[in-house]
Parts: sequence; C-alpha cells; structure tokens
Amino acid sequence: MSLLTSEIAEQPAVLARLLDAQLPRLDAWRTALRCGDIDGVVVVARGSSDNAARYAQYLWSLRTGLSVALATPSLHTVYGGRIDVRGKAVVALSQSGASPDVVTVLAAARDQGAPAVAITNDPDSPLARSATDVLDLEAGAERSVAATKTYTASVLAVAVLGLALGDPADDAERLAELAEVPGAVAAAIDGTGGIHAAAEVLAASMRGVVVGRGLNLGTAFEAALKLTELTGSLMAPYSPADLLHGPVAAVGPEVPVLAVAPEEPATASVLDLAREVARRGSPVVTVGPTVVPDLDAVPVLLPPGARVAPWLTPLPAVVPAQLLAQRVAEARGIDVDRPGGLTKVTRTT
Repeated sequence: MSLLTSEIAEQPAVLARLLDAQLPRLDAWRTALRCGDIDGVVVVARGSSDNAARYAQYLWSLRTGLSVALATPSLHTVYGGRIDVRGKAVVALSQSGASPDVVTVLAAARDQGAPAVAITNDPDSPLARSATDVLDLEAGAERSVAATKTYTASVLAVAVLGLALGDPADDAERLAELAEVPGAVAAAIDGTGGIHAAAEVLAASMRGVVVGRGLNLGTAFEAALKLTELTGSLMAPYSPADLLHGPVAAVGPEVPVLAVAPEEPATASVLDLAREVARRGSPVVTVGPTVVPDLDAVPVLLPPGARVAPWLTPLPAVVPAQLLAQRVAEARGIDVDRPGGLTKVTRTT
C-alpha cells in the first residue's frame, strides 16, 4: 500500500480528532479572533493550504458579512512593504509551518497587535512561534508528497473558525452538521463510484480544466493541484465566469473538463458551464451526488452517505479528486509518493 493510499484512508479519523479537540474551544477562538472588534480578516497560505484559504474567503464572508482577503506575501518579502492590518484578524495556514513568506506575514500582523492565528500540523514550527494562537491540526506525520489528510483537516479547521466567527445563536445546528463530516468523508473514500471510467477520460490527455465556484472554488483548485502534481498533466482551475471570459476558446476534444458539482447553490452555474464545454466537444467528468440527465458526461458519484450541509461540501467533494489523481498516476506508472521529483516541504520567500 502506498503512503498516499494510507493517508487518504486516515482522513475520517483525523477529522473526528480535530472536532473533538477544537469544538470545546469555540469560546476561546471567539476571544482569540476578537470577534466583534475586527472589521475584516486576512488569510495567508501557499500550495494546498491556499486552496483551503479560498474556502475561508467565501465561508467567513458568508458567516460574518466581513471582507475576507487573501494576503500577498511578496509585498512583504520581495518589495519590503509594510501592510497595515490593524483592525483585522490574520489567519495563516501552513501544514508544515515552515514557509518563510507565510511566517513573515503572520509575524508582521502580530507585531502590529492584530490577532495572528496559525493553522498548522506542527505546533513547534516557525509559523506557530510567530502566532498569538495556534490551531494544531494533529493530523500526524504526512509522508506522501501530495497533501490529503492535512488538506481536509485544514478545510475543517476553517469551518470550525467560521463557526467561531459567526453568530453563536447558530451553534447548535452548525455543530450537528459538523459532526456528520467524518462519516461523510469515510463514505466518500469507500463508496465513490465511477473513478476508473473518469480516470480513463483524464488520462487520455496531458492537459485539462477543473471548474468549481463559490465554496467549492478552492475544491477545484485543489483538484487541479492534485492531478497536476501526481499525474504530470497540466490542469488549470477556473470558476465558470473566468473560464468563459476567454480561456474557454482553448477547450475542445483534446481538453477534458472536470466539473466539481456537489449539492450547494453555486453548482447550477458549474453545470451550465459543463454543458457549454460539452457542446464544444470537451470530454466532461462531473463530481457530485447524481447523474446530470441533460449533460453528456462521465459521472463520478458521491454516495448518499457522503451528503453534508451545503457549507461543508468541500470536505467530501475533494475526496474523488484525490482518488482520481491517484488512479491516473498509477495508470501512468508514476510513484504516487514521490511524483515529479517533488519534496514534501516547499520553502518560498
């Protein structure tokens, strides 16, 4: 068994452990984030963590009505800028906690007196030492290059902080919805259908497009990243609107499109885009709970047990992308634990 296979299988247990550790701390997180005293949130991350940050950008804005922005680390590390984040909460996501540019942004926020929260799998990392508060993912060592259990743990951590940032009157309903996540992810791992047929479609080309929107825009980016780093195919992630604003001219019979389409409000426009690219001749793969009757596509079907509340769909919806990337890589004879000469930790400045 590859490390990747083992770590994909660990995800339900990791997610259950995170909920057990962090949900009793909701009031502490409200204090740490200074809820009620901030006028916005800035999120800083790289790689897979950046895809979890995209989820935060949508979810936290929906929960709070506040502006949630993604940080621009090069303004600090390349241009020597000093970005004023007073009045904001700053949250950094890094599985290793070792990327210097992410650490620099969080340290600058702490020095300005802003809440500076680190979400990391290493509570002794440079990032954790730069934070005012640390949310430890406690996912255990992740040895395969492709992040799986640390990615879904980061997404769940974002969901937990989203609960802390929002109205406490919603807590009871949201807590019940969160409790369903580990079982839903387990169901997705064990019961997702159509992986082999969809992998054949994606393996037939060395390039492709992944489409998602809103809460699942980050899922599309993560799916594209997993397929690119594990299989060697160059997969470009887009929202439907961004693809239609020009890049759709490049799709066609040689460019498959993977549409991330779980049960949530943004999916309608994703499926509209899937119909358009199918009309242009692109092979289409959909990821969702049902076959779309008026769309010529290969369906990857999430089982009924993977159903969660719409705001939590990025958790089970990313599992098929992990499985697809693994299947395509194995079909190409790629060592999924050491793909493309990559290393586990990337230190960018």
